[in-house]
Order: sequence, then C-alpha cells, then structure tokens
Amino acid sequence: MTAADATDLPAVSVVIPAYNAGRYLERAVESALAQTGIGCLQVVIVDDCSTDATAKVIAECAARYPDQITALSNPQNMGPAGSRNRGIAAATGDWIAVLDADDALAPGRLARLIGVAEAEGVDVIADLLVFFDLAANAVEEAQPACSGAVQRLVIEDFLRPDAESGLDLGLLKPVFRRDLAQRRVWRYPDGVRHAEDLALYVSVLRKGVDFALLREAHYLFSTRVGARSGRFSPGSVTAVNYNSVADQTEALRDEMRQAGDISPGLAQVFEDRIVRLRRQNRIYGWTVLRKGEVRRLMSWLRADTRNRQDLFAVIGQKLRGRRGLPE
Repeated sequence: MTAADATDLPAVSVVIPAYNAGRYLERAVESALAQTGIGCLQVVIVDDCSTDATAKVIAECAARYPDQITALSNPQNMGPAGSRNRGIAAATGDWIAVLDADDALAPGRLARLIGVAEAEGVDVIADLLVFFDLAANAVEEAQPACSGAVQRLVIEDFLRPDAESGLDLGLLKPVFRRDLAQRRVWRYPDGVRHAEDLALYVSVLRKGVDFALLREAHYLFSTRVGARSGRFSPGSVTAVNYNSVADQTEALRDEMRQAGDISPGLAQVFEDRIVRLRRQNRIYGWTVLRKGEVRRLMSWLRADTRNRQDLFAVIGQKLRGRRGLPE
C-alpha cells in the first residue's frame, strides 16, 4: 500500500474505558492495534480510577505505541458512560469504535464494518457478538446465528430478544461517525451505570439516525458466565442490578409516552422487557448464590433493597419445586 492509498482509508479511533481491567486490557488494546484495512488508528484508553494494575498497563502500552495511544485518567470514578464520553471527546478519527476492556476485536472488524456502513450510507453500524469464555480463554461452542444480511434497526429491536440470533441487541458495540459526537447526537447518558448503551441507542434512533446491523460476528464478547467453564467472567467488574435497568426502562417508556412518541405496540414491547428484566434479576441472584459467589451476591444485595426480597422469593419457589429457574 502506498502513502497515497493509506490517506484514502478511514481514520478510526477506538475508545476503551478501563476499570480494574489490568489482567485483560492489553489483549483489548493489541486487538485494536492489529486492525488492518484502515488509515490512521488511534486508541483512547480511559482509566476510571482503577485500584489494580490498570494504570501501569496503560502506561506500558502508551510507551510502546506513543503515536497511537491516547491515555486519559478520570479525576473520579465516572462509570462506563462518563468514561466513554470522555474518550470520545478526545477521539480524532473519522469513525469511532467502542471496545470494553475485557473484550477484543477480531482481525479486520473495523474495515469490514466501515466498508459496509459507507456502502449502505449509514452513520452507525454494529455486528453480532462472538461469545467468549474469558475464564476458559476460549470461544464458546454455541454462537448466535449469522446470516450476513444488513438490517436497519428500530427501537423495538433493542427492547426484545433478536428473533434471528437470540441476542439482546443492547449489548452491541457499534462503530459510528465522529460527526454524531461533535453534534452531541451520540452521547452516553451521564450518571447512568446500567444499560447506558440501550438508553443511547433509543435516543439516537428517536433522532432519526440510520443504525445498521451487519449480521456477521467480529466482536469477541466476554459472557458474564462462561458456557465452557461454568464460571463467572474474571473480567466482569460491573455491579449487577437488573431491577435498576427495569426502572430505567419504565422511566424511558413514560418519557416517550409523555412526548407522544410511543405507539400501543411499542408500549407493550417496553412492558414485556420490564417483566423479563425483573425475572432476570431474580435469576441472577439465585445464580450467584448457587455458585457460591459471595462477593457478587453481597454486591447485588447492597445495590437495591428489593433484591433481598427477590432472593427470598426465588428460594421459596425452589423449595416448592416450581420450575423456570436454573438448577
């Protein structure tokens, strides 16, 4: 490739928020730096007041790649939404990709997605997930179905399980044009620490942004519980509280209803999601108890006063021999 050819390729920034991700951050960074078929690549890493070796790993990576890595450190813990916003503000690429610190990009992902986005004339594009068991350090055997089609997404797609792949599309990690951030169309909701992705995706769709899904899988996603190992991901540090996510979903539904921006059908999709989240919260509590994950259990119980009641309800249900929860 000549220098002239390289200048014709899109410049890309990859934003990685990092909180206590010292064990896996280098894997994420290297997967971004290994991308081919794009022009100038910038990796923006935002340390969110980590208490482990994250800052050391960032410094070592920045020393190895001083021309490509932009390292930021938050003055106080801002959560994933605030950290992503700060990283996006420092991005210089034509396109911006978000990458979690315990995940990774498959080779060629950025060039593939941006090429499809430009051909389709869309400003945001995502792909499906490759399920990865971080505890086993291996790709899981069962993976979402990938047809290779390109689909324009609507709000309902993010509120219910995807019919083709079974995925919760709120987990997608898109690539988007930096112009959206400069116009403040693309901004994660500050202060929201659960399901901040979903809130943003609904917001941009309500503003008329074209959001496409390429039904191929090039994003290596660390599942919360690995199917191979049966263990919780060692890279998962988020305090889980699906009741909080359900509350946010209710608030978003009510705000859209007040704005006259919701149909009866969409309102029902919202309601179905809220019911699933409440049930998912109970399942999570039972799972961490059954697996003896004391730290995760205590974190979940402290997160919401309703969680203790949820756990007692699940235990009672199991004692009565009712089905519908994991063994």
